[in-house]
Amino acid sequence: MNTKKMERAIRCIWVIALLCVIPTSFGCVQKSAQLQKGIAPPDRTLFETADAYLKKGQFIRSRLALQTFLNTYPDSDLASEAYFLMGDTFYYEGGVENLLQAENQYKNFTTFFPGDPKAADAQMKIISLNHSMMRTPDRDTQYAYNTLREIETMERRYPGSDYIPLVRQLRVSVEDNLARGDLGVGEFYLRRGNLAGAIQRFEAVFENYKNFAELDTIIYRIGELLDRVESPDSAAWYWKLASEYPFSKHYEDAQRRLTELGMEIPEVNEALAAANKANIRTDEGFSPFRLLNDFGKALGFIAPPDQYEVARKAIEEEKAQAAAKAAAGAGSGDDIQIESEIRKSASGAPIDETSDPLSGGSGDAPGSVPASGDDLSPSGGAEQQSKPGRYQRKP
Repeated sequence: MNTKKMERAIRCIWVIALLCVIPTSFGCVQKSAQLQKGIAPPDRTLFETADAYLKKGQFIRSRLALQTFLNTYPDSDLASEAYFLMGDTFYYEGGVENLLQAENQYKNFTTFFPGDPKAADAQMKIISLNHSMMRTPDRDTQYAYNTLREIETMERRYPGSDYIPLVRQLRVSVEDNLARGDLGVGEFYLRRGNLAGAIQRFEAVFENYKNFAELDTIIYRIGELLDRVESPDSAAWYWKLASEYPFSKHYEDAQRRLTELGMEIPEVNEALAAANKANIRTDEGFSPFRLLNDFGKALGFIAPPDQYEVARKAIEEEKAQAAAKAAAGAGSGDDIQIESEIRKSASGAPIDETSDPLSGGSGDAPGSVPASGDDLSPSGGAEQQSKPGRYQRKP
């Protein structure tokens, strides 16, 4: 009997022990599962480490972390972002060598990940870094030509990008830089008595840079030089100036030369004249600070603004303004609807919304103007300029 009591007591002890152990074990399993969920995958941890180094300006450490990431996890979902971030480590460190490394990295990114949402950003950064290495027109034009080529690549590959209107504006300043470079070379040839070389350079400006602000001066100079070599083609250039540039300081001289050559004075083409005048830039006037700034840029001491950051800021501001307008429009619409419901409730009868000038019914408000989209095409384009041929007298 005592033996049975002992066995029963032992079984009770085992049951109590199990009841104590099971909850403890279950709690440990739960904690382990929570810890497993809280731990980030190793590829993401490494990527975030590289990103943190970049934000602190520790570019070499960031690159080492990214290189380790790409070597260890080449098939990770974050691989494309790692390629882009690698370019950023060179881009933001700056310096010619680093910028060239960044360009190579971004080009690899657009090649390997052409459909990635950041592909247009990579191309915009390629444009920006080349633009930052541009110098004044009298110095090396390599990076100006590179910038222009990359702008054309952006327009061809990403025509729907938000950057397109901004790079078109940038194109104007780059072409102005190149046009002034050719203009300077033409003036050099002219001082040396090489009239043929000067004419060739001035004609290159006319052919290649249709939106150049000083195209009227170029046209007049070509006419003058052709006069000096006794070419009958000079009249065609004077004719073009007199018909398309009535605002030019050379306008009266061109008319005088046509008269001296026995030619009729052409009527002004108002459409082309307006388009050409739109290319004229406002003179900022003399400023010693601007002279110092230009001198610093010529020597490379002062870098131009980061065009990528300028573009991003402009796009964000535009989107914020659009969102504010949309919110304001939605709010006014809600107010009108609420007011309509209140009046309907007060009268107990339906209200004809089309008769209410505030309801925006089917009737158009007097003096309303339909909205139209902005024309992003550059004014004064290639269609508006053509090289004059041999002058033909009017019948």
